[in-house]
Amino acid sequence: MRRRRVLAAGGSLLAGLSAGCLETLRREDAWRELVVDPPEGVYVPPHADGMVRYGSATVEGLEASLFASRPHSFWLVSGTERSRADVRSRHDLHLMVAVRDAETGTVVPAPVRTTIHTQAGDRVDERSLWPMLSQRMGVHAGDNCSLEGDGRYAVTVEIGEPSATIRGERSDLPNATSVEFGFEYAADEIEGLERRLFDEDEGRGDPGALEPMAHARDDHDDSTLDEVEGDRTRIGSARVGDVTVVAIRANSTGEEGTALAVGLRTPYNAYPLVLASVSASVVRGDERLETRSLQESVGPHLGHHYRTDLEPAVLERGDALAIDLETPPQVARHEGYETAFLEPETVRLALD
Repeated sequence: MRRRRVLAAGGSLLAGLSAGCLETLRREDAWRELVVDPPEGVYVPPHADGMVRYGSATVEGLEASLFASRPHSFWLVSGTERSRADVRSRHDLHLMVAVRDAETGTVVPAPVRTTIHTQAGDRVDERSLWPMLSQRMGVHAGDNCSLEGDGRYAVTVEIGEPSATIRGERSDLPNATSVEFGFEYAADEIEGLERRLFDEDEGRGDPGALEPMAHARDDHDDSTLDEVEGDRTRIGSARVGDVTVVAIRANSTGEEGTALAVGLRTPYNAYPLVLASVSASVVRGDERLETRSLQESVGPHLGHHYRTDLEPAVLERGDALAIDLETPPQVARHEGYETAFLEPETVRLALD
C-alpha cells in the first residue's frame, strides 16, 4: 500500500466528503468527479465539499448536531450488495445529523427521522435518514432533502432507540428523544460552498483517506481499545480486508465473569464500524469449541464495540479466537468507502 497522503480542505469552512453530482461541476472538471476504477478498499476520493453547521443541542444525555452540504450521490448497502442513490433535480441540500453521548463524545448509532417545516408551519419534507459513513464526518445519518426555496425553516430531529446496548454509567440514555432546530436556507450559500478537487498526484484514487473534520475527531484514532488497564487486557489485533479488529478481555459490567469485547475500525481514521453482525469462536486445534454472537455495545471505556459474556475457563492459553464478520456494516457509504467493508471476513487471534 502506498504511503498515505494527508489531505485537508483549506479555509475556514468545515469540509466533508461528498460524492457530488456531475451537473454541479464545470464541464472541464467533470472527469475529476469519478474514480473510474476505484480500488477494492478505502481510497482517497476525488474531491471534498464544504459544509455548514446549522446547530447543536443536548437533550437527555445525547448531543445532536445538524449539518448540510450540496446534494450528492451516495451508496446504499443491503447485506453485501450496494446500490447508488443519485441526486434528483428536486433535491436542495444534503442534510446530516450526528448523534453522540454528550458526556463521552462516543458515537451512538440510532435511527434518525427529520421533519422540516416552513416558518408558517407547512411541512415540506419528512424522512428517515440513512445511517452513513464518510471519511470527513465519520458515522452520521443523512439524506438529500427538498425545500421550498430560500427562507427560514424548522426541523424536528427524532432520535430512536439506539441499535447498540448502552453500558456502564451511561446506561440511562433515553430509548427515544427529539430536538428542534431552526435554520436559514439560501440556495446560493449551499451552491457556493467550497469544493476542493484532487488530482492523482494529491492521492486521488490511491489507498488512503481524508482527514476527519473537527467534530469527528472523537472517533478519529479511537484509543479506548488500546487503554487496557485494571480489569481489561488486550487479546490482540489484526487487519482483515480493510477492517481493523481489536479484541479485549474485560470483566462483565454489573456481574461476575469475563466479557469478550471486539472493536471494528476503519483504516486510517479508526472510525467505528456500526450495524454489523459479529460472532466469535474459541478454537482449539482445528475445532471450534464454542461460538457466540456478539452484541453491538457502547461503553465509557471501550467506546463502540461488539460484546459477549464468557466464562473465564472458556479462554485458555494456546487456544485461538476466531472472529467472524458475518454481515458487513449496514451503513450507506460516501465516496471512498463504497468499495470497502462489503464482504464477510474472518480473523484468527492466538491467545497468550
